[in-house]
Amino acid sequence: MKYRKFGNTGIEISQLGFGCMRLPEYKDENDKWQIDEEKAIPMIVKAYENGVNYFDTAPLYCNKNSEITVGKAVKPFRDKIYLSTKIDLGQVKAPEDYRRCLETSLKKMDTDYIDFYHFWGINKSCFDDCIMKHDLLNEARKCKEEGLIRHISFSFHDDPSSIKHIIDKSEERGIPMESMLVQYNLLDRANEEMMAYAASKGLGIVAM
Repeated sequence: MKYRKFGNTGIEISQLGFGCMRLPEYKDENDKWQIDEEKAIPMIVKAYENGVNYFDTAPLYCNKNSEITVGKAVKPFRDKIYLSTKIDLGQVKAPEDYRRCLETSLKKMDTDYIDFYHFWGINKSCFDDCIMKHDLLNEARKCKEEGLIRHISFSFHDDPSSIKHIIDKSEERGIPMESMLVQYNLLDRANEEMMAYAASKGLGIVAM
């Protein structure tokens, strides 16, 4: 595995990460979706054994079960990898909801901290009307100071120009974003210019 400097975060990240949105699932006797952990956990362990050190999940992935399985899988080598998960801003109606959502993810993943905690799938409106309105950057700063999260991050779905708005306004607030997760592939290079801008500002960038 090859590794790259991840922005100004001080870490080196594997060129290939492991997204945990599509783990193998089945329906149980109550017709509820469950992750097939006999298949999923060995997959995650195998990735680690081959040098992957970045594992990304979210509260709603795999019918709300992904965080639990990922936490189980990485438990034996938790201190050797970086865990990424996200806050569902649809659950945020007040500043204190940031910590409530974070604590739920920490409990589900059975870990004391999250390496990269993302404001999930945001756009300009969400940033202005939720994150800034409820001063969630300050909530993130407090949780970082307490060691509950290591880096303040965001994932993104909007016009590329909004990336600059999010990065600049966070910086102006004195609580800069440290990494971002954006769509980028051979057929969709729309975010390329803003990815370069983010890199110039010291953000680590993960392509989804």
